[in-house]
Amino acid sequence: MISTLINFIYLLSLVSWIGSIIFFSFFVAPVVFKILEREKAGEVVGIIFPRYYMIGYVSGILVLMALLLNGPAGLKWCAWGVMMVGTACAGLVVNPKAKILKEQLKDSPEAEKTTLEVRFKNLHSLSVKLNGAVLFAGLWLLWLSAEKIPI
Repeated sequence: MISTLINFIYLLSLVSWIGSIIFFSFFVAPVVFKILEREKAGEVVGIIFPRYYMIGYVSGILVLMALLLNGPAGLKWCAWGVMMVGTACAGLVVNPKAKILKEQLKDSPEAEKTTLEVRFKNLHSLSVKLNGAVLFAGLWLLWLSAEKIPI
């Protein structure tokens, strides 16, 4: 019974984490940027990001606890590590820096805007790559988990 509960929490956390990435990246963000003007869309996405990353942090902790309770996890540790490092870097380092750059862009003279925009685009590119790494590591972890589930 306890083992089933641990596995349930593990799988629910993992698919919630992966699902949030897929839903935000392929459905929410494209629609928001299609419907709203770029600046407003950026504001909306900026409001969503803290909650988006919180899903990763909470899910990551729950997945960690389940892995610890289930014993040896082998390659699952590697996949989980990539997910956590990617989520933490994007949420705690890249996103705050991008938010600061966005604020600076609003108040900066025209001569500085190009430099700030290039820096923002570089951060955005890094964020997209980290998000992709987290997604693929999550799918890998799900695959590793599915191998052990009898049907």
